[in-house]
Amino acid sequence: FSQRYRFWSLFDRGVWMDRESWYSVTPEAIAEHIARRARAVYPEAAVVVDAFSGPGGNAIQFAKVFPRVIAVDVDPIKVRCAQHNARIYGVFDKIEWILGDYFTVLRRLRADIIFLSPPWGGPVYSHFAVFDLRQM
Repeated sequence: FSQRYRFWSLFDRGVWMDRESWYSVTPEAIAEHIARRARAVYPEAAVVVDAFSGPGGNAIQFAKVFPRVIAVDVDPIKVRCAQHNARIYGVFDKIEWILGDYFTVLRRLRADIIFLSPPWGGPVYSHFAVFDLRQM
């Protein structure tokens, strides 16, 4: 909880996160840097996919600098949090929300940039001998 402003500058306006999001959301300054760097490298890009959007940290920052973002997450609670957070940041209408498994929906998505920041397993990841997304 002490990191809340590192994660969200507008936290006090009512940002929502579930328990897992506290250790998986990208800190706002990093998400902003990633979005601005992507814009600088791909100035003609119009659509960005955030393949594992979680509570929306990256999708929101992408929506600030790109015309359209497609945010995908398999967890309905995280999608609700992300939608709520996008409203707080004023970018809700720039994001298309998909509740589903990215690997299932990827073939039907059309985008200029695909951003992949998969779940890393949380604090217990160090207990695994091998890090395997299929076990997440």
